[in-house]
Amino acid sequence: MIAATVARRRAWAMLVALLAMLSALLLGLGAAPAQAHGGPIEGQIAQDGEGGIYVSFVYAKDSHPVEALITATVEGRSATGELLEPVPLVSASQGSGIWGVPAGTFPEGSWDVTVRVTDPIAYETSAPLEIVMVDVVAEDYVAPAAAVADGAPVEEFGSWFGVGLGVAAVAVVVVVGALLVFRRSRVSA
Repeated sequence: MIAATVARRRAWAMLVALLAMLSALLLGLGAAPAQAHGGPIEGQIAQDGEGGIYVSFVYAKDSHPVEALITATVEGRSATGELLEPVPLVSASQGSGIWGVPAGTFPEGSWDVTVRVTDPIAYETSAPLEIVMVDVVAEDYVAPAAAVADGAPVEEFGSWFGVGLGVAAVAVVVVVGALLVFRRSRVSA
């Protein structure tokens, strides 16, 4: 009787310790990507071929898109000395971390473009851009779904989700195994 009680206590202790370790592992895996966000940001300036500018903002530490609301402006000076006063950047429909100004904001030509972010963190970047107006021919247009089918990179659902499922499956197997050991020790007593 005493041996059975000791075996049960060991089985429960092993089960509790295993569940505690798995919980700590899952919490650690879940928190790691969130901890990477924040801090300094970087921006890459590009033109849209219609006189508009867009800027892709990422966190400097992990290169993930900045999903926070951004208060920023863009201004420019052309090679001929023409000035474009600061224009607010607005969130673009192309994806997370992409902000822009409407088509037709910049006339064609060479421009020195400066982007200033004031919130959530102060940041400034400049780049020379050649603004060109591109005529889109219907047969040159590629629908977004076709671009994905052609092998363009697609943002993954989340690699951490797969890791979490794998850890959860291992946890289930271990818990069932521990319960079977517990039950056998109880039956044999």
